[in-house]
Amino acid sequence: MEAILDITAFSGFAIRLALAIVLGFVVGFERQWTKHQAGILTNVIVCVGAYAYTAFSCIELGNNIDVTRVAAQVVSGIGFLGAGLIIRDGTKVSGLSTAATIWTTAAIGILCTLDNIYYAVIVAAAIVIVHLVLHPFSDYINKKSHYNKDRRDREETMYKISILCKESSEIDIRSHLIKTIREKNDVLLHNLESNDEINGDVKIKAYITTAKKNNDVVESIIVHIGKDEGIISAGWKITE
Repeated sequence: MEAILDITAFSGFAIRLALAIVLGFVVGFERQWTKHQAGILTNVIVCVGAYAYTAFSCIELGNNIDVTRVAAQVVSGIGFLGAGLIIRDGTKVSGLSTAATIWTTAAIGILCTLDNIYYAVIVAAAIVIVHLVLHPFSDYINKKSHYNKDRRDREETMYKISILCKESSEIDIRSHLIKTIREKNDVLLHNLESNDEINGDVKIKAYITTAKKNNDVVESIIVHIGKDEGIISAGWKITE
């Protein structure tokens, strides 16, 4: 068995390479199935790449190389790749789990070069199990946590304001809406558009953000605008 898996032999190299592909596929399949970034293709390439770099050192230099140094360089390189997957939007940060998965997938590729390839299988299984079990559990905790609810209330929030009015009043209402929004502190207007309705009325839509969740200030805008002549209906909602 050891002779078959000898990494310096072509057959051993190929078998271990196939294992890296399979394990990378397993991890990537779970990521892609659950609609996350970095799916099958990315995880397979990362796993194969980490394996190839480590295998090259073993084949060319044999016992004259400190494999841990090679592994450290692979980890550093994958760190830069993972950093590109992390996205910050205001106070929200996404992509951390995906970056960590890519980082750990590289470890699977490195472990495929060991004499005992079962270490690589165990780590791959652990990654998939952690995602399948702990991810739903983490979501459950977030939903139940009062701290997270308070934090969401402090985050920047986007609102959509919808106003239905007579066509003859459209220009005045748009101008009044812009003026009213500008008078509010910590409220930013992102987009303002008008669409003609079938019956001749006009629907005005405005997208605004507040520095933190503030339904009262948005409601005050609606109440203020709702007094204008020509308005048929007005309302607002929080958008994602």
